[in-house]
Amino acid sequence: MGTKSDRDGDRRQRIRALFLEPAESYRLSEAARILAVSASTLRREAERDQREAYRTNGSWQFTWRQVAFIALRRWSIAEIHDALGDDAATTLPPLLSLRALTVRLPEYLARAIELSAAREDTTVDDWLHRELIDFAGTVATRMERLIPGFRRAYLYPGQE
Repeated sequence: MGTKSDRDGDRRQRIRALFLEPAESYRLSEAARILAVSASTLRREAERDQREAYRTNGSWQFTWRQVAFIALRRWSIAEIHDALGDDAATTLPPLLSLRALTVRLPEYLARAIELSAAREDTTVDDWLHRELIDFAGTVATRMERLIPGFRRAYLYPGQE
């Protein structure tokens, strides 16, 4: 079994390959390798989603967008940014850039957020990001008028 830095380096390479060298489509085995999951796990995930959208002439075929969408559920936006480095600015939509934000919350909320993130074995940043996605969906149309590119960032890697 490799070290954590080996696994991190491998994940970094897979992220860079997916986002910097996108293929038009991927076979099941290719998509599973990039995402570091078994083919059976990926097949189950595709079947839960929309089975026929992943099948072409009877075989499993994934578009880049489908693989990237699954990747964004497996890797945090911070992990993707870290792996892409300076390339993130030219690869991802501008409004997916990361910005530190300082907030002051009542202690009970801060503790609840920290505990929830710890229970899900993630960071507070990633936990809040996932929680705020629902909020972004409720304001996407209004925000697009005020902040051009909002919907593109919210729907990424999908299309409007």
